[in-house]
Amino acid sequence: MNKFTIITIIAIIIIAIPIIYGIWNIYSVEQLQFGTPNREFRYFEMSNSEKIEMCNPTPFFVSFTGLKISAFYAEDLKGEIVFEPTTIGPKESIALDGIFSSESYEESQYFFLHMDWEYYDEGAIRLDPSKMTVETNFETKIIGLIPYQKNIVQSGFEFIDMMNNESECKPNDQEDLLPFEIKASIIPIIPATIKAATTP
Repeated sequence: MNKFTIITIIAIIIIAIPIIYGIWNIYSVEQLQFGTPNREFRYFEMSNSEKIEMCNPTPFFVSFTGLKISAFYAEDLKGEIVFEPTTIGPKESIALDGIFSSESYEESQYFFLHMDWEYYDEGAIRLDPSKMTVETNFETKIIGLIPYQKNIVQSGFEFIDMMNNESECKPNDQEDLLPFEIKASIIPIIPATIKAATTP
């Protein structure tokens, strides 16, 4: 094998590696699993704690440049939570900190409380749960240059089911998850308190 052939092969490998990694990263992003430590997800809780758990079940690192979860009712945006660029290790589960925003915080909290009540059969509501949709939007880049987006649309209840599913990896950052677990045990008390106070 002459020198020119060796150089050509090395050049091809150097070019191919980032392309293969970019394609694999897109696949891996689509395999990411969402959840909550207590497996009893509530919209009200997420909008207040601004945390979710994310698991990478693949044997490779996966990264994304942006993640946004938006909640709609009858196509009206009620609130969204945005997460910063993140890289997750193989078979790793981490807690992601986000920033929640809404045009009307009080309205979004009222809406999320009622959706939680309906899903867990905690009382009658005046909203139609079938009109709620949740859009999850991932942003990443191929070869670090070409933007790629993955948008997932689910019903409000489908999103809760997904969040309550067991992930394929266990949290390995207990320090980050501890505040989330504490809030998870406290915040569900709030809806019950409000409900008791408003019931004739």
